[in-house]
Amino acid sequence: SALPKPTVASSAGAGSSTASSSGSSATAQSSGTGAHSGPQLSEAERLMVEQSSLGGNQAEIAQLAQLLLGGGANKLSDVERLILEKALKEQMAVEAALANRLAEAELLKQHSDAAALLQKQSKTALEQKQKEEALLAAQQEAIIQAQLQHEALLKIQQEILAAHKEKEEKEKREKQKLKEQRAAKEKAQASSSQQQIEAALLQKSLLEHSMIQNALLNQAALEKAIQDHNASGSNDKMTQMILEQALFQQANMIQLAIAQLAEEQAARVKEPEVMKEARQDAVPAESSLIDCVKFSVVGQKQPYTVFISSNSLLLMDYHCHLSTEEVYGYLGGKWDPSKLTLHVQSVFPCSLQNSQDQNECSVLQNKIRELITQQDMTVIGWYHSHPTSSPRPSQHDIVCQSVHQQHMRSLDGRIDPCLGVIVSPFRGQSPTSEMQLFCVMHTNDGRPVPMHLEYTCVWDSTISPALATEMQSSGINAEYG
Repeated sequence: SALPKPTVASSAGAGSSTASSSGSSATAQSSGTGAHSGPQLSEAERLMVEQSSLGGNQAEIAQLAQLLLGGGANKLSDVERLILEKALKEQMAVEAALANRLAEAELLKQHSDAAALLQKQSKTALEQKQKEEALLAAQQEAIIQAQLQHEALLKIQQEILAAHKEKEEKEKREKQKLKEQRAAKEKAQASSSQQQIEAALLQKSLLEHSMIQNALLNQAALEKAIQDHNASGSNDKMTQMILEQALFQQANMIQLAIAQLAEEQAARVKEPEVMKEARQDAVPAESSLIDCVKFSVVGQKQPYTVFISSNSLLLMDYHCHLSTEEVYGYLGGKWDPSKLTLHVQSVFPCSLQNSQDQNECSVLQNKIRELITQQDMTVIGWYHSHPTSSPRPSQHDIVCQSVHQQHMRSLDGRIDPCLGVIVSPFRGQSPTSEMQLFCVMHTNDGRPVPMHLEYTCVWDSTISPALATEMQSSGINAEYG
């Protein structure tokens, strides 16, 4: 088969066949003489080779290269072989240039990728830095806000503490003022009560002296009547015996009255050390409680024996447990002067507080006295509570007890006993109530001293219906209070 003609040959016209033939013969001659001398080409053939170009026809180049490398070079003319070699060189140059360009493009791509990566890393680093700066700014802002909030809270706390402190100081001033007012009121009441007590003692002393003077006058009149009867020479023995008996009784009454007065005066003059200590105390505040003095300490016996029924103790304790404020009531029972015994048989609570109107208190007291009298008893004492403090009496309690004792004057001028009771229901952690019984004695200068009284509980077999009704009701709402 014939080789395809180069594209240059087509432009040579009719002379191409001659050139081809000449080339073939030249190639053959050259092959015979040796390849080192190169083919002997005519001017037209050299021009053809120089102007030849396969135009990048890869298929023709590959076919010629196959013939050249496959031993088919003897089939080519010199022109064709030169054209083929030139095409191969051009192709190799193109491929080399292409390889160089590809390498440059690859290098450029690598540089571009590296630059893009570097730019991306720089951008990422910048974004990270911006995020860190934003986070740091947010943290600083949060710290500032936290500091501001802390300062605001501190300011509010200081304002609250200042307000609380001011409130405490105000309450303290008010309490102190109230305490001073109460102390002044108690002092005035104590002074007034002391004056009443001294006036009562003076009145009693005058009454006792007046009674003795009247008895002495009666005795003198009886003596004169006996003398007149004897002087008349009458033999009426009956009249004389009556007069002498009346005189004897009158003399005994006078001696008893004088002995009783002397005993009372001696009791007032005798002032043990314990009473001196109590007397030396000034009028204390209401919160200042005073210890009761036992009769055994001053070398005396308790002047009377006290018996209290268990129902009375129960109702007293129950009433005092109904309120954390002070409550009070009265004791009903009987006094036996012959046996010197005082029996507390019933308790009569009051619902009114100490702050109630004095007129209401008087009405209530009279109502309770009438109720006690209706039950064939007398008022023999009173009680009140110290809810959370000791059952020791205050100065006010002592004054009240002294006034109550003065009101217990009997018709013949004697003063019957009056029992004072203080109950402490909520003091400390004790599961039981504390109770103090006391009366008041006076020193030689008329100052009152609280004296401790012992008592004996008389156990009732059952709870009385009145007590059960009282305890079942809500609070103390009986008809008398």
